[in-house]
Amino acid sequence: MRQVARAFVKNNDWKFLLTKHKWKDIWVLPWWGLEKNESIFKAIKRELKEEFNLDIKILWHKIWLSSPKIIKEYPSPICSYKIEFESKKYWLQKRIEYIFLCKIKNNIWEIKIQESEIWEYKFFSLEEIINLENTFEQIKEIAKILKK
Repeated sequence: MRQVARAFVKNNDWKFLLTKHKWKDIWVLPWWGLEKNESIFKAIKRELKEEFNLDIKILWHKIWLSSPKIIKEYPSPICSYKIEFESKKYWLQKRIEYIFLCKIKNNIWEIKIQESEIWEYKFFSLEEIINLENTFEQIKEIAKILKK
């Protein structure tokens, strides 16, 4: 099953990056398939740099292991799900998607899109995402949860 990383990327104004790729006229979260032997975390950072010239921080939380003296930090997805659909080439695609919450470390005016893949990008408030007509329902659902 193919693994895909997606990111809810926020700026300092708590607006979130959505994009339209060249091949589809719908607002989506930035996403990437993992390269061979690549971690999800490296894929997110690499692709946001390549596609938008953004340096990001994946928001973390701490997990206590069996010994209270050992703290290990792992980025956790805000959600993950399995998805199956038929592609345009009429073959069944199966993948698991991990969605992470990230924040931008550099200035948004430094954004430079990878024009071969990205058609358009925009920062939306959570309310705007919830009310978008041309996006996926799971993006709206996550925006509702983040709004709480």
